[in-house]
Amino acid sequence: MPPEELQSRLFDLQDVGYREFHLRTCPQARNMIGVRVPEQRKLAKEIIRGDFWQFLDQIKLHYYEEVLITGIVIATAPMGLAERLDYTAWFVPQIGNWAVCDTFCASFKPKAKDLPQLWDFILQYRTSKKEYELRFLFVMMLDHFLLPEYLPRIFTLLNEIKSDYHYVEMAKAWLVAELFTKFRNETLDYLQRDQLSVFAHNKAIQKARESLRVSSADKQLLSSMRL
Repeated sequence: MPPEELQSRLFDLQDVGYREFHLRTCPQARNMIGVRVPEQRKLAKEIIRGDFWQFLDQIKLHYYEEVLITGIVIATAPMGLAERLDYTAWFVPQIGNWAVCDTFCASFKPKAKDLPQLWDFILQYRTSKKEYELRFLFVMMLDHFLLPEYLPRIFTLLNEIKSDYHYVEMAKAWLVAELFTKFRNETLDYLQRDQLSVFAHNKAIQKARESLRVSSADKQLLSSMRL
């Protein structure tokens, strides 16, 4: 599917009511047409069934949906890890809002053998000063690295990476809350000595307490740990 055909198809699928709703939840989005995510995923699959290499080489990212669909194609098209990471390095600076970031990260389906290389790749963003490059780093950890062997490294990065960006701090809180549901004892110990901001620390506790996977006793314990 050529990029110009994609634009035409997107406008055919436009839902103005959905656009207004989504802009309220994602005000950073720019040039949104208003197409629901399931429809965008269908278009991405159609692109992948065709010459997706040509699509990726020709696409000029302007509309919100073009960015999101391109991210899905990069994350899911059948290509080698090296090619996927090359396109990812090009794509990450194009991310301008939490919705594109989170959908892109969740679309990856890495094989276990590829995780070490993927980990090394995402670490390049640990020194970034850009909000969504940092969020990309933490959401990729959340989606693909909640594994025992990565736990110490994640805790270290949570402490070392400082940011005043709201969507970075929210990602850190979300990550810690999910860690608590999977690694209760280790995360509890971390929360007793973490170097998170007060906002991220308290938001992590709030999100963990909202989880149905956390016991009532642990919810009470977490409540007592608020700063």
